[in-house]
Amino acid sequence: MYSHGYIYISFHFLVLWCNAQGENHPSPNFNQYVRDQGAVTDQLSRRQVRVYQLYSRTSGKHVQIQGRKINANAEDGNTFARLYVETDTFGSRVRIKGAESGHYLCMNRRGKLVGKASHSPFYLQ
Repeated sequence: MYSHGYIYISFHFLVLWCNAQGENHPSPNFNQYVRDQGAVTDQLSRRQVRVYQLYSRTSGKHVQIQGRKINANAEDGNTFARLYVETDTFGSRVRIKGAESGHYLCMNRRGKLVGKASHSPFYLQ
């Protein structure tokens, strides 16, 4: 007669052996999928455009785009503080455009925010 401990250990060994015999599928890389899908325009999803005001906790005011000049000195409701947030792709790639100025929020090579008249993906000045 086998003891309960022997049966318990044999059962665990059998489970481990069965798991080792199964096919090893690599887990899906969702970061790579999102990166790949975000690089192309999504033809199935609807383009989203929403109007926002971005609030700066540092200045206590709203971000505004006045042509090439970007600052956080606008009062609530200021026309230059109204920003269109546009997206047309899967994932998190967005464009931010000043409703009044028509300029896009961009970053130059030094990391400073600037307004640009037209958008281009991954634009560096």
